Amino acid sequence: MNRLLTLALLCLTCSCAGNRHELRILTCGIRHESNTFSSQPTTAEDFTLYRGEEAIRNVPWADTLLAAGVDLIPILHAYAWPGGVVEKSAFESMQNEILDGIRKAGRLDGIYLDLHGALHVDGYDDPQATFVRKIREIVGNDVVIAASFDAHGNVSKELYEQLNLLTGFRTVPHRDGMETKVRAVKMLLKTLKEKLKPQITCVEIPILVPGEKSITEVEPLKSIYEQIVPNTEKEGIMDVSILAGYAWADLPRSAMRVFVVADDKKYQPQAREIACDLAQQIWDCRDRLELDVPSGSIEEMLDLAKQYPGKTVFISDSGDNTTAGAPGDNPQVAAAFINRKIKNALVTAIVDPASLQQCVEVGAGNRVELSLGGKKDTQFGKPLQIQGKVVFVSPEEILKTDRAAAVIDVDGVKIVIVNTRRSFTTLNDFREINEDPLSYDIVVVKLGYLYPELRDIAPVHLMALTSGYCNLTIESLPFKHLDGPAYPLDKEMEWCPIPD
Repeated sequence: MNRLLTLALLCLTCSCAGNRHELRILTCGIRHESNTFSSQPTTAEDFTLYRGEEAIRNVPWADTLLAAGVDLIPILHAYAWPGGVVEKSAFESMQNEILDGIRKAGRLDGIYLDLHGALHVDGYDDPQATFVRKIREIVGNDVVIAASFDAHGNVSKELYEQLNLLTGFRTVPHRDGMETKVRAVKMLLKTLKEKLKPQITCVEIPILVPGEKSITEVEPLKSIYEQIVPNTEKEGIMDVSILAGYAWADLPRSAMRVFVVADDKKYQPQAREIACDLAQQIWDCRDRLELDVPSGSIEEMLDLAKQYPGKTVFISDSGDNTTAGAPGDNPQVAAAFINRKIKNALVTAIVDPASLQQCVEVGAGNRVELSLGGKKDTQFGKPLQIQGKVVFVSPEEILKTDRAAAVIDVDGVKIVIVNTRRSFTTLNDFREINEDPLSYDIVVVKLGYLYPELRDIAPVHLMALTSGYCNLTIESLPFKHLDGPAYPLDKEMEWCPIPD
């Protein structure tokens, strides 16, 4: 009798242990926004790599998985500032490291991919699709793969057909990056725990629109994006995403897209209806996708700035927008300020390591003569010959990092010089150089739209339509590889939504 009771208890214990099967989820990602018009390649040195525990430390989406009792297996998360096409060797090195980690990971229930969606690599037709296909070849079709994307991702059919789940940012400018990643892993958990069979429906819209013309905080897209959440609350619908796409990519997959994720095949008709309805609304308002701030040449914007006395006017140097992949070393706007003898202005930031080093060697408080910028972007820019006083140099410990900077005053125009391609997108960027942007009459940033923190405090924002690799006049760019006609390159084309 005691033996039978012992066996019964042992069986019960084993049964309970089986019911507590721990989910094993692997995570990895390669994120980059690749401007195919730029002549400057993105190299291995441009990527910041996070491996193992470092990739998930104090990260909300990882905390969400760990709180759910998941055995989380981080491999490699790689990110580089937007730039030109990624070098093949750099991509393949990162890809191989991830694939090797997946092979060694053992049993997996799911994978979370932290992607951007606009990555392009020299020598590849669709590197993101290749990457996920190689993952599938290792893990098979039973492992659930979820991915999150930037709103400016160009996510091809070849890519999303290898995914079970996807979701994208819902704000432009981006305010919900981490929120989107948390949503992706929650969808993954829901799918695994409820043993769902999600289905992805996509409608591709042949529109090429820069981020500056796809702002979600103003019409016409505001009311369309506001329909996303109500649609996700419908029975059988897990997620809805509208990806505006990345326009500075001359590739067959460049386009806007609507994605709807259904819980199961039986909800696909509803998913198709939602996707087609949203896509049609976007197409119908295509000629209203315009800049939400005044725009014109830099000369016109300087004239217009005079109409706002007592207010700080932010001017975007949009053609050399480093957040969209431009080199960031074109001094054309600084030249315009100096030529017009503008006073009390701050120009951020021209990438020129050699000029920065000259400022460091001279030291704050001393004068320096520079041949500034025009060394990377030789197509649209040329070096600017200037003399001025160095008024700021980063502390020694910062000079050893990619945050190094100097500020030179040229007759009332302060010009920020940095050693790596980046933009001033937050107030902390200004604090690091001991500057308050709101103390100036004019502040120049190498951006298109202002990032949220600046957008929220800028009294006035103007868009300078400067030359460069991020030209906002899309129809003027030399597209050769698009998959068929696209608006606004072909303004007379006809189209109707058809789900894939």
